[in-house]
Amino acid sequence: MTIEVFIATERDYFAVNEIVKEGHEEHVMEKPTIFKSVESVMPESYYKELIDNEESDILIAKEDEIVVGFVVISVEASPPFESLVQRKYAYIHDFGVKANFQRKGIGKILFNACITWAKEKKVDSVELNVWEFNMKAIEFYKHFNMKSVSRKMKLNI
Repeated sequence: MTIEVFIATERDYFAVNEIVKEGHEEHVMEKPTIFKSVESVMPESYYKELIDNEESDILIAKEDEIVVGFVVISVEASPPFESLVQRKYAYIHDFGVKANFQRKGIGKILFNACITWAKEKKVDSVELNVWEFNMKAIEFYKHFNMKSVSRKMKLNI
Protein backbone atom coordinates (compact mmCIF):
# COMPACT_ATOMS: atom_id res chain seq x y z
CA MET A 1 0.00 0.00 0.00
CA THR A 2 1.52 3.29 -1.13
CA ILE A 3 -0.10 6.41 0.30
CA GLU A 4 0.66 9.83 -1.13
CA VAL A 5 -0.53 13.19 0.23
CA PHE A 6 -1.63 15.98 -2.10
CA ILE A 7 -3.34 19.34 -1.83
CA ALA A 8 -6.96 18.81 -2.87
CA THR A 9 -8.46 20.43 -5.94
CA GLU A 10 -12.07 21.11 -6.91
CA ARG A 11 -12.33 17.69 -8.56
CA ASP A 12 -11.69 15.98 -5.18
CA TYR A 13 -14.82 17.48 -3.59
CA PHE A 14 -17.12 14.46 -3.81
CA ALA A 15 -14.47 12.01 -2.55
CA VAL A 16 -13.66 14.29 0.41
CA ASN A 17 -17.32 14.87 1.22
CA GLU A 18 -17.92 11.10 1.26
CA ILE A 19 -15.29 10.72 4.01
CA VAL A 20 -16.60 13.78 5.87
CA LYS A 21 -20.06 12.19 5.85
CA GLU A 22 -18.75 8.91 7.30
CA GLY A 23 -17.25 10.72 10.28
CA HIS A 24 -20.27 12.99 10.62
CA GLU A 25 -22.62 10.01 10.91
CA GLU A 26 -20.60 8.80 13.94
CA HIS A 27 -21.22 12.22 15.49
CA VAL A 28 -24.94 12.03 14.65
CA MET A 29 -25.20 8.70 16.47
CA GLU A 30 -23.36 10.02 19.54
CA LYS A 31 -24.84 13.53 19.71
CA PRO A 32 -28.20 13.67 17.89
CA THR A 33 -29.15 16.84 19.78
CA ILE A 34 -26.23 18.62 18.08
CA PHE A 35 -25.67 16.83 14.74
CA LYS A 36 -28.15 15.69 12.10
CA SER A 37 -27.84 13.58 8.98
CA VAL A 38 -27.60 15.50 5.72
CA GLU A 39 -26.62 14.50 2.21
CA SER A 40 -23.77 16.98 1.81
CA VAL A 41 -22.02 17.62 5.13
CA MET A 42 -19.38 19.97 3.71
CA PRO A 43 -21.07 22.49 1.42
CA GLU A 44 -19.35 22.79 -1.95
CA SER A 45 -19.12 26.58 -1.54
CA TYR A 46 -17.20 26.14 1.76
CA TYR A 47 -14.90 23.57 0.13
CA LYS A 48 -14.14 25.99 -2.71
CA GLU A 49 -13.44 28.82 -0.24
CA LEU A 50 -10.94 26.59 1.55
CA ILE A 51 -9.02 25.65 -1.58
CA ASP A 52 -9.04 29.24 -2.87
CA ASN A 53 -7.74 30.67 0.44
CA GLU A 54 -3.94 31.04 0.65
CA GLU A 55 -4.07 30.47 4.43
CA SER A 56 -5.87 27.10 4.25
CA ASP A 57 -5.58 23.79 2.45
CA ILE A 58 -7.34 20.48 2.24
CA LEU A 59 -4.74 17.74 2.30
CA ILE A 60 -5.81 14.41 0.85
CA ALA A 61 -4.27 10.97 1.17
CA LYS A 62 -4.55 8.82 -1.93
CA GLU A 63 -3.93 5.16 -2.56
CA ASP A 64 -3.91 4.28 -6.26
CA GLU A 65 -5.77 7.50 -7.17
CA ILE A 66 -8.49 6.81 -4.57
CA VAL A 67 -8.94 9.43 -1.84
CA VAL A 68 -8.75 7.53 1.46
CA GLY A 69 -8.29 10.41 3.92
CA PHE A 70 -8.34 14.18 4.25
CA VAL A 71 -7.50 17.08 6.55
CA VAL A 72 -8.81 20.66 6.52
CA ILE A 73 -6.09 22.91 7.95
CA SER A 74 -5.60 26.66 8.11
CA VAL A 75 -3.39 29.32 9.62
CA GLU A 76 -5.13 31.17 12.45
CA ALA A 77 -4.08 33.97 14.79
CA SER A 78 -4.95 34.85 18.35
CA PRO A 79 -7.30 37.82 18.77
CA PRO A 80 -5.42 41.14 18.92
CA PHE A 81 -6.12 41.67 22.61
CA GLU A 82 -3.49 43.24 24.86
CA SER A 83 -4.15 40.46 27.37
CA LEU A 84 -3.15 37.70 24.92
CA VAL A 85 0.23 36.70 23.58
CA GLN A 86 0.10 37.24 19.83
CA ARG A 87 0.64 33.99 18.00
CA LYS A 88 -0.05 32.19 14.76
CA TYR A 89 -1.02 28.54 14.76
CA ALA A 90 -2.25 25.86 12.39
CA TYR A 91 -5.80 24.75 13.13
CA ILE A 92 -7.13 21.37 12.01
CA HIS A 93 -10.83 21.93 11.30
CA ASP A 94 -11.60 18.42 10.15
CA PHE A 95 -9.70 15.14 9.83
CA GLY A 96 -10.89 11.80 8.52
CA VAL A 97 -9.86 8.47 7.06
CA LYS A 98 -12.28 6.17 5.23
CA ALA A 99 -13.58 3.59 7.70
CA ASN A 100 -12.26 0.58 5.78
CA PHE A 101 -8.78 2.18 5.57
CA GLN A 102 -8.42 3.06 9.26
CA ARG A 103 -5.68 1.54 11.43
CA LYS A 104 -3.34 1.22 8.43
CA GLY A 105 -1.13 4.24 9.13
CA ILE A 106 -2.98 6.68 6.88
CA GLY A 107 -3.99 8.95 9.76
CA LYS A 108 -0.37 9.07 10.90
CA ILE A 109 0.79 10.00 7.40
CA LEU A 110 -1.85 12.76 7.22
CA PHE A 111 -1.05 14.10 10.68
CA ASN A 112 2.65 14.23 9.86
CA ALA A 113 1.73 16.09 6.65
CA CYS A 114 -0.11 18.61 8.86
CA ILE A 115 3.02 19.12 10.96
CA THR A 116 5.10 19.65 7.81
CA TRP A 117 2.48 22.06 6.44
CA ALA A 118 2.45 23.99 9.72
CA LYS A 119 6.25 24.27 9.81
CA GLU A 120 6.23 25.60 6.23
CA LYS A 121 3.72 28.25 7.33
CA LYS A 122 6.02 29.20 10.24
CA VAL A 123 3.38 28.84 12.96
CA ASP A 124 3.84 28.15 16.67
CA SER A 125 1.67 25.06 17.06
CA VAL A 126 -0.98 22.74 15.62
CA GLU A 127 -4.36 22.86 17.38
CA LEU A 128 -7.78 21.25 17.01
CA ASN A 129 -11.04 20.53 18.76
CA VAL A 130 -12.19 16.98 19.49
CA TRP A 131 -15.49 15.84 20.99
CA GLU A 132 -15.26 14.18 24.42
CA PHE A 133 -17.10 11.05 23.21
CA ASN A 134 -14.60 10.49 20.42
CA MET A 135 -12.09 8.42 22.39
CA LYS A 136 -10.67 6.90 19.21
CA ALA A 137 -9.65 10.39 18.01
CA ILE A 138 -8.47 11.50 21.45
CA GLU A 139 -6.17 8.48 21.75
CA PHE A 140 -4.91 9.06 18.19
CA TYR A 141 -3.98 12.68 18.95
CA LYS A 142 -2.40 11.74 22.29
CA HIS A 143 -0.11 9.44 20.31
CA PHE A 144 1.36 12.64 18.79
CA ASN A 145 1.79 14.19 22.26
CA MET A 146 -1.11 16.61 21.81
CA LYS A 147 -2.43 17.89 25.13
CA SER A 148 -5.80 19.29 26.19
CA VAL A 149 -5.62 23.04 26.79
CA SER A 150 -9.26 23.92 27.48
CA ARG A 151 -12.64 22.28 27.89
CA LYS A 152 -16.01 23.37 26.50
CA MET A 153 -18.84 22.59 28.91
CA LYS A 154 -22.62 22.57 28.56
CA LEU A 155 -25.72 22.61 30.75
CA ASN A 156 -29.04 21.68 29.18
CA ILE A 157 -31.92 23.80 30.52
